[in-house]
Amino acid sequence: MNLSDFDVDAARNASLVALGISIFIALLVLKFVKSLVTKLILIIACGLVGFLSFTQRDALTACAEKVTAQIEAGDTDTFDCSFFGRKIRVNTPSLKT
Repeated sequence: MNLSDFDVDAARNASLVALGISIFIALLVLKFVKSLVTKLILIIACGLVGFLSFTQRDALTACAEKVTAQIEAGDTDTFDCSFFGRKIRVNTPSLKT
């Protein structure tokens, strides 16, 4: 699946899924990994993935609100929002076909 096919809602949902999966994997690491150093490395990696997905979701929400405000103000320029560096579609009532 290409990330450019995502709309804003699908990208938000994907970031929540990534956050949930990283928490689940972190719990599995805590339960089954015996080495303390390996536990720390894997927990930091899971925390980083969770943090990045949450911040991307927040940035995406802010971008979608900005685009909606620009459209309501009558601006007809192209609108770009990104999710992990990929451009995604912003579905607003005036842009839907």
